[in-house]
Amino acid sequence: MTPLGPLAWPLALLYGAGVTLFRKGYEGGWRRRERSPLPVISVGNIEAGGTGKSPLVAALCARFSRAGLRIGVVSRGYGRTRSRENRLISRGEGLLVSVEEAGDEPALLAAKVPGVRIAVAADRREGIRLLEGLCDLVILDDGFQSLEILPTLSLVFLPEALSRRRMGLRDLLPAGSLREPPQVLSRATHWVLRRTNLPPEGGGEALLRKNLRAMLGEEGMRPILPVDFRLSRLRDFAGGEVRPIASLAGHTVAVVAGIANPRRIVRDLESFGARVAGLLALSDHAPFTPELRERIAGFSRRMAGEGAGILLTTEKDRIKWSCSPEGPLPVFVLEGETCLLDPGLWDGIFALPPEGRSP
Repeated sequence: MTPLGPLAWPLALLYGAGVTLFRKGYEGGWRRRERSPLPVISVGNIEAGGTGKSPLVAALCARFSRAGLRIGVVSRGYGRTRSRENRLISRGEGLLVSVEEAGDEPALLAAKVPGVRIAVAADRREGIRLLEGLCDLVILDDGFQSLEILPTLSLVFLPEALSRRRMGLRDLLPAGSLREPPQVLSRATHWVLRRTNLPPEGGGEALLRKNLRAMLGEEGMRPILPVDFRLSRLRDFAGGEVRPIASLAGHTVAVVAGIANPRRIVRDLESFGARVAGLLALSDHAPFTPELRERIAGFSRRMAGEGAGILLTTEKDRIKWSCSPEGPLPVFVLEGETCLLDPGLWDGIFALPPEGRSP
């Protein structure tokens, strides 16, 4: 039951009616949709919160860059605290603005994948225009609800719950977690499945396909592209010492995470044999304020008293922290990447037409 109690279901119906009317405005031609002269790949989801969109965008950028393409990314720039204007924040050689003006995820992308041009823009059409002439291909981060753009390819993450049951209007916000009714999944050209979301007892993918077919019909089915996000190492806060993630086995740690699903990190760490003494879960995109710095320092002191020997945080948090939080525990940053599983299934995504490639 949500905090709204019995009001959640009628509010979900109202919300669903609103998003349906908004979508019909584009489908009926009353609102204008644009197709960019550049190839555009949209990466998105229909759930509120994080599903792995930005790490997948980083993986796609790295793969296309290795193929000789100049890549541009348009992000909404969530977490910006100093500016809301549409702007170019990177020409591929680091940030042109502060992290506060760029947003944490665009800033992290600029650091992890050099060479990528990045625009932050609530108006995705304007974001693409900012990148024209600078790149051969544009990727929209969190672009599935940007109906004003007609993408070349649309990749959408499948909701985790579909591997256990069918979903419907009762799963819409605020009663559930869906931003749109599950029937809109057929609007995508491809579906992305995070394999670690499948039930450990097996049979989840078969049930997932069965539920999708029951909801959408055979004509609504799309190719499924499997991915997995894997933690691989930890790096000390100053960026020097690097340890393999397996080195945490048998150690007691504490975690600070300002992401949409911080408990997923706890599960991942426990799977590597670490004991998690405590989790300080911050709001997604939480800014690094003096108050937060002191809160983390207090958490570090408490966790040291409970036997923790190291404080772990995420790359997304680290990019915002101007200095290491005070406290007795050394701070290390968890690093990882999205792995594109079953490469043959991804070949069609990377087979761009000749006009999409650099001369």
